[in-house]
Formats: sequence, C-alpha cells, structure tokens
Amino acid sequence: MSKLALLLIAALTTYIGFTGITNTKSTNDMIDQGIAIVKKDYKLEELDIGEFKKVLVYKVLPFNSKVYSIDGLGILPVMTLNVGVMNMITFNINSYDKDLPQLTIDFTETLNKRKLYVEIYDLMINKDDKKYKDFLKKIEEINKKNSNLKDFSSTPSWHDEYLSGVIKKSGSVINEKQLLNIFKDVIQAYVDYAKEAPELSDDDKDKKYDLIKGFSDKLVEKGGVAINNFKKTLGDKKTNEFLGNVLYGYLHIKE
Repeated sequence: MSKLALLLIAALTTYIGFTGITNTKSTNDMIDQGIAIVKKDYKLEELDIGEFKKVLVYKVLPFNSKVYSIDGLGILPVMTLNVGVMNMITFNINSYDKDLPQLTIDFTETLNKRKLYVEIYDLMINKDDKKYKDFLKKIEEINKKNSNLKDFSSTPSWHDEYLSGVIKKSGSVINEKQLLNIFKDVIQAYVDYAKEAPELSDDDKDKKYDLIKGFSDKLVEKGGVAINNFKKTLGDKKTNEFLGNVLYGYLHIKE
C-alpha cells in the first residue's frame, strides 16, 4: 500500500473518530438542555427500566434508554444511539395526568448531516380544546421562524392520521445551534402549555391511559419503520414490554 493511501486512511480514521466524539458531546448536551427545561417547572425522578436500559438491535446497534417520571404530568423517555459516525436521540413526553398530546422529538447526526423531527400526536380526550389549538399554532410559528432550513419528508405510515403538528428540518453541522434552538423552543412551548392545563379526573386519567396504551399496542401490531427493527430483534412480546417500559412508559403508571 502506498504512503499516500496510508495517509488518506489515517486522515479518514482521525476524521471519523473526532466527528464521533464531537457528535456524541453535542447530543448529550442537547439532552441535558431539554431535561433542564422540564426540570424548571416539574420534579423528575429516574425510573428503573431493568434490561431495557440497553437494547442491542440486530446485536450491533446499542440503544440506551433512561426514563423519568414527571411529577403531576407523566413520563419522559430519552433514548440514544451512538455508533461513531451516527448519533440519534429520541426525546418523548407522554402525559397521563393532563389531557395533552404526545410530544416526540428525534434528532440524528450522521457525520456532517443533521436532521430534526418534531411530531405531535393527538392522543387526547378533547382534541377541540382551545389551548391545544393555541399550542399547535405555536409549533407552526416555530416551524415558520426557521424556514431557512430545508424541510424533508419521511415515509408515510398508518400513524400519520394521529399527527396534528410536525417540524422536519435538515441541515449540516453549521446549522446545529439553530436546530438545538428549535428543540428547546418546542419543549418550552410544551411545558408552558402543560402548566396551564388542568389535571384530569380519575376517570379521564383511565381514558388517557387507554388511548396511549392502545396506540402503543397498535404500533406493535401494525409496525413502523423504526419499530420493525425492534420487532425483528426482540419479537412482538418483548417489543411490547420495551414500549411499555420506555417509549410510552405506561407500565410505570399501571403495573
């Protein structure tokens, strides 16, 4: 092998290694800032999720998870994937104590590329509530404020019918700060909305629980781009347990 080839391989290895380290730091910082926004107004407590703290999809992709209870609101799952050249975080808020939508934020870093997905799922009892409509307008305002970033589309899915608000922006490492600001603005908007929402009655809490668990069960039954990877690795039963412990957290509400 020529000296030039060896130098190129060394340079590429150094670039990938450095990028992996800096990308991991930026995603960890993003998670910390998101959690800090919630903690300003709500008490968080990390929950025991046992074997689901780390799941190896296809035996090579390490998905690490932490789940927090949000006192008086619901469940906050945070999931990360770090495979050097690619990092991903999933930041969810599932409300069981108030009639709020589910907030899902995914952020991916692949070398120099960045993508932010914000999805609002209307798993609610009263979808006509004025404060809910105002919150959706706020999400759209955040989207429009960042119109300089490129929009992207994703594969259509059966659960799109539950989507009431979406932000999908892409960019490069130079857009990372702006994407972080969108991430923080969305979480802040959700927390502000949550603070004003009344607590549900016991009967309505049961209805809210059934809505979220029903959606989670349907996700395992019908599948999806991401969940299919877990189903192939864990099987349907274990994937149900994973969703109940982590992404939707309903097993921490009623066990």
